[in-house]
Amino acid sequence: MKPARRVLIVLGHGRTQSLCHHLLEVAREALSQRGAEVRVHDLLADGFDPCLRLARGERFATAPSAEADQLVERYCEDVRWAEAFLIVHPVWWFAPPAILKGWIDRVFVHTVAIHQPPQGPPEGILQGRRALVVQTFNAPKAVDTLWMRNLSAAFWKRAVFASVGVQEVERLAFYGVEGISPKELSACEKRLRRAVAALVT
Repeated sequence: MKPARRVLIVLGHGRTQSLCHHLLEVAREALSQRGAEVRVHDLLADGFDPCLRLARGERFATAPSAEADQLVERYCEDVRWAEAFLIVHPVWWFAPPAILKGWIDRVFVHTVAIHQPPQGPPEGILQGRRALVVQTFNAPKAVDTLWMRNLSAAFWKRAVFASVGVQEVERLAFYGVEGISPKELSACEKRLRRAVAALVT
């Protein structure tokens, strides 16, 4: 697969400042150093409305016009533009925050990420892209991997990205981040830079 030069970073969080925001900036810097073009969807800061509202008779969501929702229209164009996706979020209830789930519902839609035929299941149209999902946990690793059996990773790899045609998906998890020390944060940053390098090469 050819190197990815256009990267869309999507941050879903319930706070305006967080460890995830810091990781986003580390990733953005690492991407810029490698010559990648970066666009960012900071959902909370952008004032994104995660609620999908379908009119009577609508079978599925479609990309809105700029007149109907300028922000979501721009988000959809950014998905079409991107060659790689970098998703950053805390894991709450072993799933992404609601604002990020709403981004999937409203942006990964017909003609943007999937094709909805008149009959039969939807077909993914983002083949050839790749993705990196960066997740932070207050929980220890054993809870995620043993008790929950990597549910939070499977959501993105098997439910979301596989459905839209993205097969090359990596997950980078940071566990026990509450009260993270400077030394531990530095180690996280190094792991993230390595993962970002792999995303675009």
